[in-house]
Amino acid sequence: MYYSEINKIIEAGLEKDKDKVSNYARLLAKKLAEDGEQISSKRILDILKRKNYGGAVTDALVAPPVDQESRMGIVEIDYQPVTNELIFSKPVQLKLEDFKDTVKNKSRMDELGLEFNLSLLLYGYPGCGKSSAAKYIAAQLELPLVIAKLDTLISSLLGNTAKNIHKIFEYAKRQPCVLFLDEFDAIAKARDDQHELGELKRVVNSLLQNMDEYCREGILIAATNHHKLLDKAIWRRFQTVIELPKPGIEEIQRLFKHLPVMLDYSLIKQKQWGKIENALLGLSYSDIKNILQNMVKKVILKHEKQINFTEVLAEIFLFKNHGDFSMDEFVQYMINSGVSQKQAAIYFNVSTRQIRNSMERMGEL
Repeated sequence: MYYSEINKIIEAGLEKDKDKVSNYARLLAKKLAEDGEQISSKRILDILKRKNYGGAVTDALVAPPVDQESRMGIVEIDYQPVTNELIFSKPVQLKLEDFKDTVKNKSRMDELGLEFNLSLLLYGYPGCGKSSAAKYIAAQLELPLVIAKLDTLISSLLGNTAKNIHKIFEYAKRQPCVLFLDEFDAIAKARDDQHELGELKRVVNSLLQNMDEYCREGILIAATNHHKLLDKAIWRRFQTVIELPKPGIEEIQRLFKHLPVMLDYSLIKQKQWGKIENALLGLSYSDIKNILQNMVKKVILKHEKQINFTEVLAEIFLFKNHGDFSMDEFVQYMINSGVSQKQAAIYFNVSTRQIRNSMERMGEL
């Protein structure tokens, strides 16, 4: 049942890698304890303690790799990843849970002769939760998250880029962790791209070779905003592929429910909620969270708790237009979205007549 950890310990012993032996032995002890094998778990930890290899798994991570040219670190490490409740569609949530359960039951799969590698590719629009999903998986598995942003990894000497990739995989092999390759398309581009140098194509080959070796036992998550750029051979390397779409109506409703409980939305009518949701469709999770946070901030700064339809629509308009608009256009948007002239006058702190004048200038009256 613990073949994966035992294999890693044997492999590390033959390589005379004490840190790797220690890290995977502690992981084995942790799993034994979780399964009720307290005596066996204690025996392993006692051995480690006697050999001066006690402590938590995260304390024993070996020194992170650096770029040979710049001497800058090429990975970031989140030792104890924590996530709030994820807000994804049900199909996405089910697929993430299935991947997590596959990792947790890898030893059982091995016993049955099922060849599952522990690799996951996440793709979709920016701001739709790829990094949050990776952090969630690592948190659920209680493992550090080793993050490599591949867009910052490309060295001016492309030969160093291949070396950096190898360093990252070798580092991840030496301790239990989840390896997260962000901005994956920066290196994993199609090798038939006529605009790419031959050397960069060799970098892709190096990436494929390292993935093949690492994914036999290691946990790999990759993320990209540009999945169409990926080399065809890349897709075959991943056991699980999940698209993270922009939020739909149900997910937008859940985002509102996660706002501070002290806020009062009772003035917003059912039809108005529908207009708000439709106005937010097409935006990413990150975009919507920014809109809601700005709205909450303004309410709190006014020492109020009540949020109305007008304020929500105003924040949506301001976010979408980034300051490039006239007041007449702002007024037009509010009125066309269902805000009454009286409510608009109160929001803009002007008279109703001024709102009418604005609409006349826009040809709306």
